[in-house]
Amino acid sequence: MPGIKLQKYLGKAPRIAPELLPDAAAQVATNVKLYSGDLIPYPQPVVVGNHGLTGVAPGTLHALYDPATNDPVWLAWSSDVDIATPAGTDNVDEQRFYYTGDGAPKVSTYALATTGAAPYPVDYYDLGLPLPTQTPTTAAAAFTTKTTASYARDAGGEVTLVTSTDHGLKSGAFVTISGFTSVSGTYAQSGTTITVTITGHNLAVGSKVFLRFTSGTSQSNVYTVVTTPTANTFTVTATTSTTTSGNVDWDISNLNASSIKITVIDNTTFSYSSPGFQVTTTTSSAGRVDLAGDTQARTSLYTWFTPWDEESIGSEPSEALFIKEGQTVTVSDLPTARPSGKNFIRGIRLYRTLSTVSDTEYLRLATLWFPVEVTDVTGTTVTTTEPHNLSLGSFFKISTGVAGGEVTEVIDDFTFTYTGGTGSGGTGGTLYHDVSENPGTSTPRYWGDGSYDFTDDFSVTSLLNALVTDDYDPPPAGLKGLTLFNNNILVGFVGNELYFSEPGAYHAWPLAYKYEVPYNIVGLAVFYGNLLVATESYPYLVSGNDPAVLSLTRIDAPYPCLNKRSIANTSFGVMYATHDGLALYSTGTGAQLATRLLYNSDTWNADLDPSTLIATSYKDTYLAWHSAGGISFERDERVGGFFVDLVTDEQPEATWYDPLTNRLYYATGTLGDVYLWDDLTQASQPYEWKSKVIVTDNPINIGAAQVDADYTATSPVWDSIEDTWGTSTIQWDIDGGITFKLWVDGDLVVTQSLDSRRVFRLPSGYKSDTFEVGVSGSVRLRAIRIAETPTGLRDI
Repeated sequence: MPGIKLQKYLGKAPRIAPELLPDAAAQVATNVKLYSGDLIPYPQPVVVGNHGLTGVAPGTLHALYDPATNDPVWLAWSSDVDIATPAGTDNVDEQRFYYTGDGAPKVSTYALATTGAAPYPVDYYDLGLPLPTQTPTTAAAAFTTKTTASYARDAGGEVTLVTSTDHGLKSGAFVTISGFTSVSGTYAQSGTTITVTITGHNLAVGSKVFLRFTSGTSQSNVYTVVTTPTANTFTVTATTSTTTSGNVDWDISNLNASSIKITVIDNTTFSYSSPGFQVTTTTSSAGRVDLAGDTQARTSLYTWFTPWDEESIGSEPSEALFIKEGQTVTVSDLPTARPSGKNFIRGIRLYRTLSTVSDTEYLRLATLWFPVEVTDVTGTTVTTTEPHNLSLGSFFKISTGVAGGEVTEVIDDFTFTYTGGTGSGGTGGTLYHDVSENPGTSTPRYWGDGSYDFTDDFSVTSLLNALVTDDYDPPPAGLKGLTLFNNNILVGFVGNELYFSEPGAYHAWPLAYKYEVPYNIVGLAVFYGNLLVATESYPYLVSGNDPAVLSLTRIDAPYPCLNKRSIANTSFGVMYATHDGLALYSTGTGAQLATRLLYNSDTWNADLDPSTLIATSYKDTYLAWHSAGGISFERDERVGGFFVDLVTDEQPEATWYDPLTNRLYYATGTLGDVYLWDDLTQASQPYEWKSKVIVTDNPINIGAAQVDADYTATSPVWDSIEDTWGTSTIQWDIDGGITFKLWVDGDLVVTQSLDSRRVFRLPSGYKSDTFEVGVSGSVRLRAIRIAETPTGLRDI
């Protein structure tokens, strides 16, 4: 018979009878990598750090990166914690991470988490903002009728009106202009030319004017100014010729307007549209300016606001004021400091209704940051104790002497430079933001500097941003399974309920985005844009990019998830432990039992306890450890995949995969040690591999063998072996060697140590048709050859 060559090794498939396994499959495969077809040992795990959580077993391991060295900085929890790290510049720069499983949902950053000594994380903020508890109060100032000082109108009919005092109006306000009637003068007509004398008329040639002749015989009518001989006279042309003179009134009532929208030029000047005569600036105290438009109810409210642009639900609105647009309102009883608790709130946003829209629609007036303490002002560089919340071009005041400064550079959240302003700073002081409608002007308003009241006299045209946080509820306290879904949506669950955040607004979890399934949820995983919901019964699939209109579909495969920590997102799909093996979901194949040809319920539960699996994905492999050992699963199209048992001295209890370096770390025990898995610089672990039951066509005596491996030992090869039936054992302890075993009819007959690929003899004196071959060692093994004679090895 020709010899047998074993290569292109596979793992084990316990469900298949040993004699029916594929040719290179195994009955035993321990601590060996199979991806190349050779038997490659895993390296010994090595301690690379300490997470500082001592005295208890770790339940979760995670790492941030030291900004200076880029080395891992370890976070650890004794409980099962789920961590999500959304993309985005701010998130990445701060290493912001969101997590559930450690009490209420939380968010932290590198700076917060590593404040003080390990174990980390040390500090955090609650995920979600509290409901505002104060109710603002408002008071409106009555509008005083304004008297005009002058008027002008251009060729396009735009009137410019100057008031004798500050008009107190804003662009977009609606006013009524009244009081303009006529200007008296004299005239003289000779032929068809009428010369009108009105002191300082300021009319332009081409202006159309209505002249009312109160004496003489000229006809009252609309005339066009032909010439302006002097500052006090102008001429018009009559339709009939005559000679007469007398008194005349120039009608200027078309300067009046009702409910006209104005544009403010300065505090005493505004313009509005009213077609009529073209006239340059003319002194007149006849006009009156009053507010117009309908009287509407106005209310105000505020929201909490953070430097991360997180915004809460609005407060209860103030009592309604029935006023006209343009009246100044003072908003009082606003918060003067952030609320208690673990939150990042550093200011409020103030909103009000408009007189032209429903009182349920609120538009933003301003963002009001609480005053911040200053630690130092050196030259033009300012340092604060908390985020200053200034941006390029912002204006501010420091109580120790700097007022009206403009930010020229934001160095970081706590440091900026400025220019301009008055005075110079030193150590200490309080920073206030200019919250006027136009910061940097001559009338700054520093909120909190003596008063936290807010003067609402803002232009209606500047109010553009509507309140959108009406349903921004915080996440439920019992949320777990936090996972990042499509479109920067966070998702978690409580019982049988799925909760989704507002896209990109991770603090906001509207109840309208809650979905229910009939069974308790065990865990979640995202794969190719879909969310797999593993439950105690059927799995479900969620798809979509808008949490308001997601699609939720049951997968008709009865694969209950036995253990949340068994879920791993691999390159070939989402896998998790179920009763009969590993369930797999992928978009290409749907739901299936990936180990259907490898395990049945009996062998699966006999080999391991699936309820204790702790899984991760690593290099196209599903790795998991359980109460009695570990497993590695690799896909294979022939039978679905193969298993390798993993045996280590330090049984992993929490794992973390670093996508930046493609390294897998784990923690175990109560000393806080962190191990690096599969470090190729370390010595190899011992492995073991045992072939299928090899059945030959006829009984034979296998008398020679050869094992091709990467030997490194220098010990001598064998020179004799007992050539009789029975068990012959020659056991050498060789570093870098291989131990070869042969079973005949199920009995171990040879155990022999090798340190080279030289041919060696096997016992004679028997014949059988049933053989098994096993090897163990700690070096790469490429091929095993067995034959009846050494000569027979040459042909394979």
